[in-house]
Amino acid sequence: MNKATLPLLIALVLLGNGLRSVISSTVFVSEGTFASFLKISVSQTSAIIELLLGAVLLSLLISPWMLARFSIKALTTMMCLISSGAGFGLAAMFWASPPVATREALVMVLFPLIGFSLASMAPVAQLLTGWGGDKRAKLLTGVWAVAMPTAFLVTPQLVRVIAPRHGLDVFFAGFAGAPLLLIAAIWIVREPVKTTPSDATAPSIMALLPAILTLIVFEVMTLLVTISGISSTMTQGMAALFVVALIYLIYSQKTKGSARTADSATIGIFLFLFLVNIATTGFYDTAYLVLHMCSNTLIADRATLGALAQVCAAMGATALLARYQLQRALMVLGAVIAAIGLGSYLLYFNYPIYEVYVGSKAITGFGTGLLTTAAIFAVSKSSAQGAGLSLFIAFVIIIGTEVGLELFEIFVQLTELARIPLYTSYTMIFVAQVMFVVIAIPFVISKAMHVST
Repeated sequence: MNKATLPLLIALVLLGNGLRSVISSTVFVSEGTFASFLKISVSQTSAIIELLLGAVLLSLLISPWMLARFSIKALTTMMCLISSGAGFGLAAMFWASPPVATREALVMVLFPLIGFSLASMAPVAQLLTGWGGDKRAKLLTGVWAVAMPTAFLVTPQLVRVIAPRHGLDVFFAGFAGAPLLLIAAIWIVREPVKTTPSDATAPSIMALLPAILTLIVFEVMTLLVTISGISSTMTQGMAALFVVALIYLIYSQKTKGSARTADSATIGIFLFLFLVNIATTGFYDTAYLVLHMCSNTLIADRATLGALAQVCAAMGATALLARYQLQRALMVLGAVIAAIGLGSYLLYFNYPIYEVYVGSKAITGFGTGLLTTAAIFAVSKSSAQGAGLSLFIAFVIIIGTEVGLELFEIFVQLTELARIPLYTSYTMIFVAQVMFVVIAIPFVISKAMHVST
């Protein structure tokens, strides 16, 4: 690796982890646009989001297995071609404007296909951080960490500028071209001798089967919650099946032994990230703004400035962690700041003004940027000794997000059935967000789960 190809490697790492976030956040930001185009309700559009996130999770779960059996260049080429084809398919759908039923079916297939293929780029990009050698590993790890908040910063601008002016067809046509650039770049950069996990450390597909089945049952359950509601017999039956699948998953993991398990510090960081993402990206607090403000400009501004604060925090944390071993301190500091930001959501009731809405999100975003970047550095350092668990970071972040979304949806349905006033229900939601972060902090400060600094 020389200085001439370093910028290209940086771009590969940034795009590899960023494109996954762009496609998922596009649906969040333009949920109303998709609902309007498809002539379906926003709740049905939420089902598309759940299918997309499910496909992302499945891809991240089996990525170590795929990376053990395909070279990075071969896997990148295959997945980028799939995502590019699906992107062009969405663009063609908007151009052709087929009947509503056809549009719904195509979106239900093509979006998860894009999510599945692009999600595999996140662990690939994580492995690419080692291509620059020990000297540039921290820089590239920081780039990987910055990629996700950068995607959340860029996406609202794409949706606000391109979608209204040029249409979603142009957006997806342009988006379909980005993976093709990744293919070209990955074949230019020279691969080190050994970059992929060996078959000895990578799980077999049979070993992953209990986790895959549990994930599929979970996704079906979340889909039924959205479509049929929690009072549906089908939803309750699937929930019971999910409990059975989860018990079987836990039992199967215990019977395997601890050949590839992480140390207590790394497990603590994963639990920390999981709980924090339930609170921050999972609990969809923007729903409050939709109910009470109905201002797309406010929501877009809030998302933009929140992401900007997260990018600044991630870049600052990267600069610090490149020189000092402050992972644990920054995780705790970031969690405290995020908790303060989440707590400030309670001001919405008495001070319903633009500055409060935007400022609260910016504070939360800054704290999230600090703690996520520090956690990524800590896990990368721990897994550098051979555990290979850095590939699991993206999965933990996304599963925390989806569990948070599902908890939010279930809670809202329960409060509606109990006829609890919106003021009371959202007060409980905002307090719960703070509590999730507070509960997460001990996992990185306890001596039993000490992160070596």
